Amino acid sequence: MATPDFSQIGGSTEVEKRSFWSRPEGILGMIVLAGMAGFGLVYFNRIVEFLIRATSNLLELALLLGALGVLIFLFTSRDVRTAVFFLFKSLMRSLTGTVIQLNPIAIMKIYVDDLKDKRQKMQGQINTLAGQLVKLNKKITENNEASKQKFAEANKANAMTDRPGMREAAQLATIEGAGLQEMNEKLMPLQRNMKTVLAFMEKVNQSADYIIKETEIKVRLKETEYQIVKESSNALKTAVSIFKGDPDKRFYFDQSMEYIQDDMSNKLGEMKRAMDLSMDFINGVDIQNGILSDKGEALLEAYNKGEFKMVQSGVDSLDGPSANPITAPIPGQAAPAKDAGYRNLLD
Repeated sequence: MATPDFSQIGGSTEVEKRSFWSRPEGILGMIVLAGMAGFGLVYFNRIVEFLIRATSNLLELALLLGALGVLIFLFTSRDVRTAVFFLFKSLMRSLTGTVIQLNPIAIMKIYVDDLKDKRQKMQGQINTLAGQLVKLNKKITENNEASKQKFAEANKANAMTDRPGMREAAQLATIEGAGLQEMNEKLMPLQRNMKTVLAFMEKVNQSADYIIKETEIKVRLKETEYQIVKESSNALKTAVSIFKGDPDKRFYFDQSMEYIQDDMSNKLGEMKRAMDLSMDFINGVDIQNGILSDKGEALLEAYNKGEFKMVQSGVDSLDGPSANPITAPIPGQAAPAKDAGYRNLLD
């Protein structure tokens, strides 16, 4: 008996070309079509009522016939059907791709769990098949024992043929024994087939266990790699964002810089305007300081020469003004006469 080939249990290495309906997007498409069909069945009565109401009006009937003609054209037109079919395929593929992109690792783990469920189901079937094989073996053994018993009864009856009915009993026992042997002859091929199937399923179970473990290792490896790549990508994006910056945050940053620049310019302009306005006052103060400084130097020089005289108050006492006010001489001029303060009293 040829040994079954288990090399292709894990699937071929080359991607087989499958039809659209056998792919995941095709399965999703069939589910969507089944849902649309179910929706039509649920609301079938309402659709019929609408058709009845529509046909009660000639105008509505004409419009309905026109719409029906358009639908017939769309369904009978090969180009339209091809376009709709490709549009439907693209939509289903987009939905499937969206589902895959949400969490690919979770989908891979779901696939592994599905393999485990199938292996567990197959193990239950193996146990059932093994139980049936045990029953079959027991049945064959029982048939052999019963056949031997019937043949022994037939021999015993043949030895007592002188008695009435023994010949018929021997013949009946022989027929029953032969029937049991014929049953065993028919059960033996079934027993061999069951043993072959059971051995095949045991090997498939071992191969499935290997495939599941290998797939789990691949999933864990991909999960680790994917996590590392995601973290690395996030870190790289953070590093790049330092140079490029987040667009929204960069906008507020630029606006803040522009506001600060405008505010500084306004304040510097106000400061310059204030300095320009106060420059005249400062210059006047500087001039007064210069004049006082020159006068002070002249007084100091007069003091050093002995020409300086203290400025006396114009009132000697509470009775009235002083009779002889003393004024300090102005540099470069002759000292005034002693009675200079009284000369204008008589004018």
